[in-house]
Amino acid sequence: MFDFNPLYLILLVPMFLAWWSQAKVRQIYEKYSNQPNRRGYNGVDIARRLFVHYGLTDIRIERTAGYLTDHYDPRTNILRLSDGVANGRSITSLGIVAHEVGHAAQDAQNYRFMRLRTFLAQRVGQVAGWSSIAFIGGWLLGIPVLMGLSGVILAGMLIFSLITLPVERNASDRALKSLEATGLALAEEREGVRQVLRAAAFTYLAGLAQQLGRFLFFVVTVALAKGFIHPA
Repeated sequence: MFDFNPLYLILLVPMFLAWWSQAKVRQIYEKYSNQPNRRGYNGVDIARRLFVHYGLTDIRIERTAGYLTDHYDPRTNILRLSDGVANGRSITSLGIVAHEVGHAAQDAQNYRFMRLRTFLAQRVGQVAGWSSIAFIGGWLLGIPVLMGLSGVILAGMLIFSLITLPVERNASDRALKSLEATGLALAEEREGVRQVLRAAAFTYLAGLAQQLGRFLFFVVTVALAKGFIHPA
């Protein structure tokens, strides 16, 4: 008979939260994708007007393939918009574009958490894929240094996810304020924009939960192996 190990809940619960949050984001995005913004601007128009609002003169706009792939790249000063958002004239496009331009404004104004996240992304991103390999290799070969390296990488990924939260919250705050200041979002449209931004924010909370689950799974597994704790 199969015995379920409660330790797996550390991984399974965050995975369920991530799945649920992604489904929620798609639901909210699709809902407001069917509601055109009253100004009739598409995503590129919105971005250019917000560039003027923030005084940003060196940001390029590029198209990117996929769905929910919109992002600002601080390394190249490029705002990448998916075709649906770039061409869309919806409330969803309003929220997404304003949020990503908020990141560009953070970069231009040297927002400290943005700088820290970029620093961590450049370093943690290069080694993130090695975490599982180092852990399994260290476990099978009995090399504690490899397992320790896996723990360090997981800790770095957890810190990155934690730093991401204030960065995203600040970008969403900037998005709402800029849309109001420029008149790009009318009063009756702002609640829709808030819904879009809140749905996206929950995905980052779920991402943090996933990273925390992976790190705790590592800690508990090592503790069990070393005999620091004993299974019930």
